Amino acid sequence: MAGVQFGELPFLNQDIGVELCAYSPNGKTIAAGLCNFDIAVYSTLNCESLWTLEGHWSTLMRIAYSPDSNQIASCDNDGTVRLWDVLTGTCLHVLEGHHGSVIDVAYSLRGDHVATASYDMAVKVWDVATGECHHILLGHIDYVFGVKYSPKVDQLASNSRDRTVRLWDIEIQKCLHVLNGHEDYVRSIAYSPQGDQLASASNDKTVRLWNVATGDCQYVLTGHSEFVYSVVYSPNGGKVASASDDKSVRLWDVNTGTCLHTLLGHNGNAKVKMAYSPREDLVAFTINDKTIWLWDAETGICRQTFTGHSGLISCVVFSPEGDQLASSSFDTTVRLWFVGTRTYRDVSNGHGHMVRKVILSPRGDQVATCSDDKTARLWDVKTGTCHQILRGHSETVHGIAYPPQGDRIATCSSDGTVKLWNTETGECIHTLTGHKGYVGYVAYSPHGDQLASGGYDGAVRLWDVKSGECRHTLSDLDGNIKGGMYSPNGNQIASFSDDSTVWIWDVETGVCNALTGHSGRIREIVFSPQGDQVVSVSEDTTVRVWDAGTGECRHILIGHNAAVVCIAYSPKGNQIVSGGTNGSLKVWNLEGEACLWTLTGHRRFITRIVYSSRGDFI
Repeated sequence: MAGVQFGELPFLNQDIGVELCAYSPNGKTIAAGLCNFDIAVYSTLNCESLWTLEGHWSTLMRIAYSPDSNQIASCDNDGTVRLWDVLTGTCLHVLEGHHGSVIDVAYSLRGDHVATASYDMAVKVWDVATGECHHILLGHIDYVFGVKYSPKVDQLASNSRDRTVRLWDIEIQKCLHVLNGHEDYVRSIAYSPQGDQLASASNDKTVRLWNVATGDCQYVLTGHSEFVYSVVYSPNGGKVASASDDKSVRLWDVNTGTCLHTLLGHNGNAKVKMAYSPREDLVAFTINDKTIWLWDAETGICRQTFTGHSGLISCVVFSPEGDQLASSSFDTTVRLWFVGTRTYRDVSNGHGHMVRKVILSPRGDQVATCSDDKTARLWDVKTGTCHQILRGHSETVHGIAYPPQGDRIATCSSDGTVKLWNTETGECIHTLTGHKGYVGYVAYSPHGDQLASGGYDGAVRLWDVKSGECRHTLSDLDGNIKGGMYSPNGNQIASFSDDSTVWIWDVETGVCNALTGHSGRIREIVFSPQGDQVVSVSEDTTVRVWDAGTGECRHILIGHNAAVVCIAYSPKGNQIVSGGTNGSLKVWNLEGEACLWTLTGHRRFITRIVYSSRGDFI
């Protein structure tokens, strides 16, 4: 974590400058457009590199994710567009046909088409599945700078150097309205979230708000003294933010056309795309003085500044939840920042390599991290300083865990060992050996007197915390240990690996029950609040409820039509809710084996489910 501020995630380092960045709609990946024309795709969960997308031969102009986050569209200066599969890193289609630089690309709401804008004065609409060009929309008489899909209807808007904005009906390939009024290039456009209004920014130093249905200009927003480069709506559509070469950002009321706030104070030009927080309260924009500014959208007060980049910042975007910012820079890094109200503190003596895991102590006064640099570190939450460096492992430290008391910490490593440490002194109390290779999982028992560890050797080992002795080696599993947990009373431990079996052990005797019946890989297991049942979910699309004592299958819950990947018990233990890769949730009554409700609304993969403490919300 060298060079990382307190509250900042580890940055993603490249060997070449980064010109563009984009968050996936589901927040799981970030795509970065590099100065060597490649695209680097990272996981936001662990900051690991997933793919390097190679194929472009000139400067990247835009990167866009499909609505389901499974595809990326990219366009470049040589006139080509490429569609990429995010899951495999393969190029699906190369869209050729423009006769000039392609400046912008956008996905339709359903994700079945992309639209492109080019210096050849054309807008083209392409079929994502086949890569074929379905429509060519002609009418602009100069470079087309941008294209946007309406959020409500089958309509496109395009902006051009010919000083106009055009609204197109895609199905009939007809221009519905030509929005005239700007006296210079139209640089940026944005639809309101409701789709009834469109904002345009121009080199004529104005922003115009247009009625989409009639094509009439509702307001001309004046006040900037230089070119206006970008415009963006707030999430509820009540405000518009504009960024100008006059070193200011202005917030406007869309209902009255009045300027609510002028955001000043920086030294660079606000030429780059801005971002409104999904939470509605913040506006972020990139600055040519290597700084990111966060402004309160209600008061116009600068709430935070983020510094750390050593080169000019090329892009800034909010995560879908609004709790993080991603920024890319010509200093060859992409940085992820936590958004909050507190001032960030520099962390001294940080990790020298990637940080694998971070956890909060039970008392909430300490943060523990582990890293590829073979160490774990303990940080004071109040001051942001590192007060212990836990050295001793000879390879990457993959896992860390606190006991309920919070006075010790356990670490596990690729070196095949587990180590127990005193959190006050940093002293290594025990080195636990026995695993054959990589150890990736550690967990304390509910009472804190025992520790479980799982390794790639297919074994779960139970350790006495006081003596450091191995009490049991549970080694009937095939393949890597994927997860495990103690029962609420600590008398049992359940684990699963690469196969379709759940294993439950008695922690005192080591006696094992193998719960078989799934025909696909298990994705998650959980004990009931009472500890008398275990529920498992699988890629075979079923949910199984097992008797934790006898190992018998009590219920097989059938109804999902896709892999089931997560599960949660209600606090009373009378209901469970399961989530699938198709985005649906099912709530089950365990007494009658009945599906009470199917909850839809998520577009894709559900990764986590939590009941409220009273059990009335999911």
